Amino acid sequence: MRNLVFFSYSHKDQDWLEAFQTMLKPAVQAGQLSVWDDTKIAPGTQWKTQIQTALDTAKVAVLLVSKDFLASDFIQNNELPVLLEAAQKNGATILWVYLGAALYQYTPIADYQAAHNIARPLSVLSPARREIAVAEICEKIILAYKDASLGQPMFQASSADAISPAFQMP
Repeated sequence: MRNLVFFSYSHKDQDWLEAFQTMLKPAVQAGQLSVWDDTKIAPGTQWKTQIQTALDTAKVAVLLVSKDFLASDFIQNNELPVLLEAAQKNGATILWVYLGAALYQYTPIADYQAAHNIARPLSVLSPARREIAVAEICEKIILAYKDASLGQPMFQASSADAISPAFQMP
């Protein structure tokens, strides 16, 4: 049964993972979703087995895309193929987040709609706008997790600013 939000990220992007973990914490505490990333692996356990189990139960995959993510052999050879196959065959949803300059267009990730406006990678936003963007992306993660029609395109690309009017800075 697919019942997890799986975060795939480069360990060099740990700060970004923590930003999403922190933002999603109230929803996790309220039982609205279950989140997994490799920080949940306990010392002394078979880490590859735990990752495989989490991959096999991923309902939503959140890819924190950076140059380091794309350069990770482990992600490219072990995580990404399983997640993309789950999206194609089992209805898992792929939400990717563009952290900073990376050649994603040469990867299968380019076939999926990003979770935000990729014209403005998160790393180039001001701290205040970055916080807002992370919150908005987390809302999309929660909606995707709750959505009964997983695997269908949820968000359309836009050249307009991705920040919702309610969160616009004065």
